[in-house]
Order: sequence, then structure tokens, then C-alpha cells
Amino acid sequence: MQNFITNFSHIKFKVLAINFLFIFILYNDSFSEELEKHNYEFKSIKSNNANMRIGPGKRFEILWNFKKVGLPVKILKKFEQWYEIETPDGSIGWMWSKLLSSKEKTIIFKKKDIIYRKDSTDSNIVANVSENSILNIYYCKNNWCKVESKKDKVKGYVKIDNIWGFYTSSVK
Repeated sequence: MQNFITNFSHIKFKVLAINFLFIFILYNDSFSEELEKHNYEFKSIKSNNANMRIGPGKRFEILWNFKKVGLPVKILKKFEQWYEIETPDGSIGWMWSKLLSSKEKTIIFKKKDIIYRKDSTDSNIVANVSENSILNIYYCKNNWCKVESKKDKVKGYVKIDNIWGFYTSSVK
């Protein structure tokens, strides 16, 4: 009987070890997939009446109502026709996909900045930009991004370190 109990304990331990190993492998795969997904996609709000909700559906309470067309948002997750988003101030909630645009690539300035004619601080200054200004972005290269304000008819370059709303690989 003692031999049976010892064998049973060894079998139980092996089953636990195999389960642990299996869970570890699954967790590792999903963890590496999560790391790959951290190159988040950005979209912009395309409506001047966009509700951010606490959950993915119209039945959920509204957290915020956005009136700023072009505001960039970071996409965290997708569920059916809803996106979990993060706003420039760090607020997180859900927005219906029809309220977001992936065509219009925009950025927001974290503080006052300068737009230069070329990608160099030795270049002529084209315009000063206020904090929270939203501009279209075309591409980024060597820590500079080409931007445009269609409203003010201004094009030029800004340093990459003072803007929010893109990752280099997401801008084409």
C-alpha cells in the first residue's frame, strides 16, 4: 500500500509539473504576442460629438464627450465594432469604430513648440505651435516629423520628442 501511495504522489507531481509547464508555455506565447502588439495603432476622432464609454456598447455609461475633430487616440483593444482607446491625457474608455478615422493621421503637442522649414534647428522658423495643437503628420525620420496645419496653411518639421499620437512605423 505504501508503494502505491508513493507512486501515486509521483504521478500527481508529474501531472502538476506538466500542467505548470503547459501554462507557462501558453503564458509565454501570449506574453510575447502582447509585446509585439505594443506598437500601438493610432486613429483620430472624426466626429465633433464622440462619446467615450466605460464599456464596448451603447448600453454603457458615457465617460467623456469629445468635440475636437482630429484628436489622436491610441487603440488598445478591439471588440466587435468598438475600440478601447487611450486619449492624450491618459483617459481610457471605449469608442464606436464609426467615430474614428484611420485615414487622417494626427498628432497633438504636449507643450509649445516650433515648426521649422527643414528638419534642422538651423532652418528658418515657419510657425510657433501652442500646447494641445493638433496637426496632420506625414512621416518621421531621424527624430523629425513632417507636419501640416491645413487650417493655418503651414507645413514644416517638428522634433519628435514633444508630440503624442503616432509611432514611427504607423506613419507612412
